[in-house]
Amino acid sequence: MYIASGNLFIGTFTLDIGNVLRATKFGAPFTHIPTSIQGYYKYKAGDIFTVKGEPDTSRRDICDIYAVFYETDDNVNSLDGTNVFDSPNLISVARINNAKETDQWTEFSIPFETRPGKSIDPQKLEDGVYNVAIVFASSIKGDLFEGAVGSTLYIDEVELNYTDPEK
Repeated sequence: MYIASGNLFIGTFTLDIGNVLRATKFGAPFTHIPTSIQGYYKYKAGDIFTVKGEPDTSRRDICDIYAVFYETDDNVNSLDGTNVFDSPNLISVARINNAKETDQWTEFSIPFETRPGKSIDPQKLEDGVYNVAIVFASSIKGDLFEGAVGSTLYIDEVELNYTDPEK
Protein backbone atom coordinates (compact mmCIF):
# COMPACT_ATOMS: atom_id res chain seq x y z
CA MET A 1 0.00 0.00 0.00
CA TYR A 2 1.08 3.54 -0.70
CA ILE A 3 0.70 6.30 1.86
CA ALA A 4 -2.77 7.59 2.58
CA SER A 5 -3.76 10.88 4.11
CA GLY A 6 -4.13 11.20 7.84
CA ASN A 7 -7.69 12.29 8.47
CA LEU A 8 -10.41 12.87 11.01
CA PHE A 9 -14.04 12.51 9.97
CA ILE A 10 -17.60 11.85 11.05
CA GLY A 11 -18.48 8.34 9.92
CA THR A 12 -17.05 4.83 10.03
CA PHE A 13 -14.16 2.91 8.53
CA THR A 14 -14.14 -0.75 7.58
CA LEU A 15 -10.92 -2.12 6.08
CA ASP A 16 -11.45 -3.11 2.45
CA ILE A 17 -8.09 -3.68 0.75
CA GLY A 18 -9.87 -4.49 -2.53
CA ASN A 19 -11.57 -1.09 -2.66
CA VAL A 20 -10.01 1.41 -0.26
CA LEU A 21 -12.11 4.35 -1.52
CA ARG A 22 -15.25 2.56 -0.32
CA ALA A 23 -13.75 1.69 3.09
CA THR A 24 -14.60 5.09 4.56
CA LYS A 25 -18.30 5.75 5.11
CA PHE A 26 -18.88 9.46 5.62
CA GLY A 27 -21.71 10.89 7.69
CA ALA A 28 -24.15 10.56 10.54
CA PRO A 29 -27.86 11.42 10.75
CA PHE A 30 -28.56 15.14 11.17
CA THR A 31 -31.95 16.77 11.75
CA HIS A 32 -30.96 20.42 11.23
CA ILE A 33 -29.97 22.48 8.19
CA PRO A 34 -26.20 23.10 8.21
CA THR A 35 -25.22 26.67 7.30
CA SER A 36 -21.43 26.77 7.83
CA ILE A 37 -18.44 25.11 9.44
CA GLN A 38 -15.84 27.18 11.21
CA GLY A 39 -12.77 26.80 13.37
CA TYR A 40 -9.00 27.17 13.33
CA TYR A 41 -6.22 25.20 11.70
CA LYS A 42 -2.43 25.02 11.40
CA TYR A 43 -0.81 23.10 8.57
CA LYS A 44 2.69 21.98 7.62
CA ALA A 45 3.27 20.03 4.40
CA GLY A 46 5.70 17.13 4.38
CA ASP A 47 8.95 17.52 2.48
CA ILE A 48 8.60 15.07 -0.42
CA PHE A 49 5.34 14.91 -2.37
CA THR A 50 4.64 11.49 -3.86
CA VAL A 51 2.09 10.01 -6.24
CA LYS A 52 1.54 6.31 -5.57
CA GLY A 53 4.96 6.15 -3.96
CA GLU A 54 6.84 8.02 -6.69
CA PRO A 55 8.33 11.45 -5.85
CA ASP A 56 6.92 14.43 -7.74
CA THR A 57 9.09 17.48 -7.09
CA SER A 58 6.75 19.75 -9.08
CA ARG A 59 4.04 19.54 -6.44
CA ARG A 60 3.55 20.45 -2.78
CA ASP A 61 0.99 18.94 -0.42
CA ILE A 62 -1.99 20.88 0.95
CA CYS A 63 -4.71 19.97 3.44
CA ASP A 64 -8.45 19.71 2.90
CA ILE A 65 -11.33 20.75 5.16
CA TYR A 66 -14.90 20.09 4.10
CA ALA A 67 -18.40 19.11 5.13
CA VAL A 68 -21.21 17.57 3.09
CA PHE A 69 -24.93 17.32 3.72
CA TYR A 70 -26.79 14.63 1.81
CA GLU A 71 -29.97 12.60 1.59
CA THR A 72 -29.96 8.89 2.30
CA ASP A 73 -32.28 6.47 0.52
CA ASP A 74 -32.70 2.76 -0.19
CA ASN A 75 -29.55 2.77 -2.35
CA VAL A 76 -27.37 5.26 -0.46
CA ASN A 77 -26.84 4.81 3.28
CA SER A 78 -23.61 6.81 3.28
CA LEU A 79 -21.14 8.48 0.94
CA ASP A 80 -17.56 7.28 0.50
CA GLY A 81 -14.35 8.21 -1.30
CA THR A 82 -15.87 7.38 -4.68
CA ASN A 83 -18.83 9.76 -4.48
CA VAL A 84 -18.43 12.29 -1.65
CA PHE A 85 -18.32 15.26 -4.07
CA ASP A 86 -20.40 14.03 -6.99
CA SER A 87 -23.22 11.91 -5.59
CA PRO A 88 -26.68 12.90 -6.85
CA ASN A 89 -27.74 12.66 -3.17
CA LEU A 90 -25.64 15.71 -2.21
CA ILE A 91 -27.70 18.64 -0.98
CA SER A 92 -24.95 21.07 0.02
CA VAL A 93 -21.17 21.24 0.41
CA ALA A 94 -18.84 23.44 2.46
CA ARG A 95 -15.19 23.16 1.33
CA ILE A 96 -12.17 25.32 2.04
CA ASN A 97 -10.76 26.88 -1.11
CA ASN A 98 -7.84 28.84 0.26
CA ALA A 99 -5.99 26.40 2.53
CA LYS A 100 -2.35 27.27 3.03
CA GLU A 101 0.68 26.24 4.99
CA THR A 102 0.79 28.17 8.25
CA ASP A 103 2.38 27.78 11.66
CA GLN A 104 -0.16 30.22 13.14
CA TRP A 105 -3.71 29.32 14.10
CA THR A 106 -5.69 30.38 11.04
CA GLU A 107 -9.43 30.89 11.17
CA PHE A 108 -11.72 29.31 8.61
CA SER A 109 -15.44 29.90 8.08
CA ILE A 110 -16.94 27.99 5.18
CA PRO A 111 -20.60 28.35 4.15
CA PHE A 112 -22.59 25.39 2.89
CA GLU A 113 -23.47 25.93 -0.75
CA THR A 114 -26.67 24.26 -1.93
CA ARG A 115 -26.30 22.27 -5.13
CA PRO A 116 -28.36 23.46 -8.11
CA GLY A 117 -31.89 22.09 -8.08
CA LYS A 118 -31.60 20.73 -4.53
CA SER A 119 -33.80 21.51 -1.56
CA ILE A 120 -34.47 20.16 1.90
CA ASP A 121 -37.75 18.46 2.71
CA PRO A 122 -38.73 19.40 6.31
CA GLN A 123 -40.48 16.05 6.86
CA LYS A 124 -37.46 14.06 5.69
CA LEU A 125 -35.28 16.22 7.91
CA GLU A 126 -37.48 15.45 10.91
CA ASP A 127 -37.46 11.74 9.98
CA GLY A 128 -33.64 11.62 10.00
CA VAL A 129 -33.23 10.95 6.28
CA TYR A 130 -30.30 13.41 5.91
CA ASN A 131 -26.69 12.91 6.96
CA VAL A 132 -23.85 15.33 7.57
CA ALA A 133 -20.14 14.56 7.34
CA ILE A 134 -17.18 16.71 8.35
CA VAL A 135 -13.72 15.78 7.09
CA PHE A 136 -10.22 17.06 7.88
CA ALA A 137 -7.39 15.57 5.79
CA SER A 138 -3.66 16.27 5.87
CA SER A 139 -3.42 15.69 2.09
CA ILE A 140 -6.13 16.92 -0.26
CA LYS A 141 -5.68 13.91 -2.55
CA GLY A 142 -4.60 11.40 0.06
CA ASP A 143 -7.46 9.11 -0.95
CA LEU A 144 -5.70 8.77 -4.32
CA PHE A 145 -2.37 8.05 -2.58
CA GLU A 146 -1.01 11.49 -3.38
CA GLY A 147 0.65 13.45 -0.59
CA ALA A 148 3.75 13.83 1.52
CA VAL A 149 4.88 11.82 4.51
CA GLY A 150 4.89 14.15 7.50
CA SER A 151 2.11 16.48 6.34
CA THR A 152 0.42 17.61 9.56
CA LEU A 153 -2.94 19.29 10.06
CA TYR A 154 -4.00 20.62 13.45
CA ILE A 155 -7.60 21.70 14.04
CA ASP A 156 -9.25 23.44 16.98
CA GLU A 157 -12.55 24.98 18.09
CA VAL A 158 -14.57 23.52 15.22
CA GLU A 159 -18.26 24.48 15.07
CA LEU A 160 -20.96 23.26 12.77
CA ASN A 161 -23.52 26.06 12.49
CA TYR A 162 -27.09 25.24 11.57
CA THR A 163 -30.70 26.37 11.54
CA ASP A 164 -33.91 24.49 12.16
CA PRO A 165 -36.51 24.15 9.42
CA GLU A 166 -39.61 26.26 9.45
CA LYS A 167 -42.62 24.05 9.89
